[in-house]
Amino acid sequence: MGVSNMTLVKIGAIGGVATVTMGFFYRNKVDQNIKSTVYYKEALKTVRTNKGAVHLLGEPIKEGKIDIDDTETNFTKEHSARYEVPVRGPKQKGKIYFWASKHNSEWVVNRIELGLEDEPNRRLLIKNLDP
Repeated sequence: MGVSNMTLVKIGAIGGVATVTMGFFYRNKVDQNIKSTVYYKEALKTVRTNKGAVHLLGEPIKEGKIDIDDTETNFTKEHSARYEVPVRGPKQKGKIYFWASKHNSEWVVNRIELGLEDEPNRRLLIKNLDP
């Protein structure tokens, strides 16, 4: 006796829902892992305490999800990291761009820039440790 088409459809639907759910949880876990790093926390803290960023975005400044599919822009390697983080405040939206490097087992945020949605060709330099 064979399996009915309706049973196969139900099995396929359950499998599809399970796959999508697992993908969602995986992406969320990767996002949370990035947001728990020392350099991520330092970059966001620096932006949130920067008078220029606060003036442009307003308070509170909230961050969005990182595009983990864009591995050219958002990545962590052995001794370097680079991320583009969407942010928004009551006044407008933008993106924080930051670069970090690891020296003697400690991460240092070298550069932070704020780009605004309203002015895509300009960025506010918040931090620059590069010579």
